[in-house]
Amino acid sequence: MKLKHISTLLLFVFAFSFSVFSQVEDEEVEMFGNFGKTRSLSAQAYDFGVVKNVAEHKITIKNTGKNKMVIGEIFVPKGVGVTVLKRKIQPGETGVIVVVIDPKYMKEGQFQKQVVVKTYTQNNNGTKITLTKTYGFKGQVL
Repeated sequence: MKLKHISTLLLFVFAFSFSVFSQVEDEEVEMFGNFGKTRSLSAQAYDFGVVKNVAEHKITIKNTGKNKMVIGEIFVPKGVGVTVLKRKIQPGETGVIVVVIDPKYMKEGQFQKQVVVKTYTQNNNGTKITLTKTYGFKGQVL
């Protein structure tokens, strides 16, 4: 009799765990549905081309989830600046991060850099979801 109860309990725990992980994954996919297409430096990285003066590129983040999303920490390499125009993004809204390259602060020649952005949201169960996204870019400083 006890074995039957234990088996039922284990089955319930497994099913519950699976559904929670599925919900978190779905929320993460929704959260970053339109957040760039790159996770690292690749052929899809934004190309600044030849940079002689200050150049900028806007990264648009759309919150396609059902809950508010907050742009948290942003890890920026040396010689690169960023400005966050909107830190709290409501469902259906977009936020913008402006990446700035200033040749005064970079060595001449080719460069490949990455900006890493952390975002936070909560799913419907109140579980905090953290997602980290890397956006690559390249160019040449003269």
